[in-house]
Amino acid sequence: MKDLTGKLGKLIFPDVEEKKSRRIVVQVIIGLSIALLSMAGMLFYSHQEVRQRQKFQQIKGAEVTLPEILPDMPQNIAGGEEAEPTKEKSSEGESGNVMEDMGEADKYTVAFPYDWDSLTEANGDIKGWLYLPDTPIDLPVVGAPDNDYYLTHDFWKQEKSAGCPFMDKDTGQWDFNRTIYAHNMGKTSGAMFSPLLKFKDRDYFMAHRQLYYTQCYGITAEYQIMAVVKYNAGDTGSWDFRTRNHADMESYNLWMEQLEEHALYYAEPDHAPAEILTLSTCDRSEFGKDGRLVIVAGKCQ
Repeated sequence: MKDLTGKLGKLIFPDVEEKKSRRIVVQVIIGLSIALLSMAGMLFYSHQEVRQRQKFQQIKGAEVTLPEILPDMPQNIAGGEEAEPTKEKSSEGESGNVMEDMGEADKYTVAFPYDWDSLTEANGDIKGWLYLPDTPIDLPVVGAPDNDYYLTHDFWKQEKSAGCPFMDKDTGQWDFNRTIYAHNMGKTSGAMFSPLLKFKDRDYFMAHRQLYYTQCYGITAEYQIMAVVKYNAGDTGSWDFRTRNHADMESYNLWMEQLEEHALYYAEPDHAPAEILTLSTCDRSEFGKDGRLVIVAGKCQ
């Protein structure tokens, strides 16, 4: 090996002394090896992502075309200071099929033909399905007695570092605010909640307001994103994004005011949300290991 690097060094760097040229060659070889291994790892991981998405598409049911959504929020936006893990009941369809007579009052409700029988057979922990248009986030949401299991296990309960989106362990179906967690796998990744990092861009936030959540064996409701928050999980005393319910209107109003104060971007909704869906992922750009990026969406009425 020493002779080989010496010969390569003399060939590539003829004007450099042998010892130094040999050292340069070794560093180049090591660098290229690391680069090749990194590329191989990225290709393998991308392949795994694609395979998982294909499996999800096969099991979730047929594709649908979203109806045209009328704008529900004004375009004014406030930039805030940069700061884991009661609802109206609606009748649930027996098999998640399209409801025949949605009516004018249900203009923000659409039906996605998810195959809930196959999904529950694959994983009895399933809670629903989350879909954000124009992103790879088209994923099942699960739930467990703790907030740890699905950090390291996928939807099929296989050990995977990417995990699976999951509801906060304390969340109830009729809570005012339901929180869903998932990993941030890096800004270049489309896996799990990594695409949420794009919401740190004001223009992207303004252009991507809709998300859809479908309760297991239930209907699909549209939510409109109203706030993006950089959150410090080590400081929950001032305001906790995971607050599930409010005892009275005063505490509700206070929580909403604090949401706006903590928001990186905030858009005032036309109506006070009767239900909120919160998405949370890690973001170490500001608060290190305690950093979270939180997306708060109100249910359209």
